[in-house]
Amino acid sequence: MHLVWLEDFIELARTRSFSRAAENRFVTHPAFGRRIKALEEWVGSELVTRTQPVTLTRAGMLFLDAASNSVDVLYAARAQLKESAQQNEPVLRFATGRTLAQTFFPDWYEGIRRQCGEFPVSISTGGAQDVVMKLAAGEADMLLIYSSPASRMLMDHRRYESLTLAHELLVPVSAPDQHGKPRYQLSNGAAPVPWLAFSQTLTLRGVLARHLSELEQQPALKMVYQADSYESIQEMAIRGTGVAWLPQRLIAKDLSEGRLHVIGDSKLRVRFDISLYRMRGSTDVLVNTIWDSVSANAEQE
Repeated sequence: MHLVWLEDFIELARTRSFSRAAENRFVTHPAFGRRIKALEEWVGSELVTRTQPVTLTRAGMLFLDAASNSVDVLYAARAQLKESAQQNEPVLRFATGRTLAQTFFPDWYEGIRRQCGEFPVSISTGGAQDVVMKLAAGEADMLLIYSSPASRMLMDHRRYESLTLAHELLVPVSAPDQHGKPRYQLSNGAAPVPWLAFSQTLTLRGVLARHLSELEQQPALKMVYQADSYESIQEMAIRGTGVAWLPQRLIAKDLSEGRLHVIGDSKLRVRFDISLYRMRGSTDVLVNTIWDSVSANAEQE
């Protein structure tokens, strides 16, 4: 089976005419017909009815989706391979969360680039488990994640080494009411406050749960919304659906412009870290160069 046969069939399905399709494919009508026939023999089923206009058989309609997807995938793969072949510089592959990719990575990357010079990067984002698996599978050179002493215990330090790049605060917030005051307040009273919670896939769920469990007086909360996206929880908090604990970097603009207010006392704020991980014993020159540069200004974990 030849790729050109698939392209012929897709064109025939588009034009519904052997003569027009042959013309568009820059072949003679008889040669085009032979190629369609050869494709049908390879598939083992008649794909079109030789009527005017041409119609697809049931098998032809099913095969059209497969042919179109196959052609798209093959050309995309070829383009990617060409780009890789033309890329002389190595690419540093980072795996991180969507929020860190937005709030922390850009400024941090600019600082590293000033120290080390230009180097290309590739960012892939996902949930905590997803990005850790990318590092473990060798699909990423470095992992940038939220961390805490508890979450670091889950990483095998015989296999990975890490650095603390920055500290962050998880702060409880509420949207304002019509008077510009926080709509909700946190207390340990009988009436629970509506709460916008983290899904289990988010690293900060465990960080927050551990912190709240250690408080002498815990706020009364009623979960009304749960999401695996900090940005989704941020939007619901701005809409006034409930209280939320969110990373300070993420909501800095909302706080300064009054869309959210920090509530509760300092005991309700949670300190955690932003950490960088890599596999131990890396022999990649670019990975080691960047790691050594970062190590000079970071905290060893």
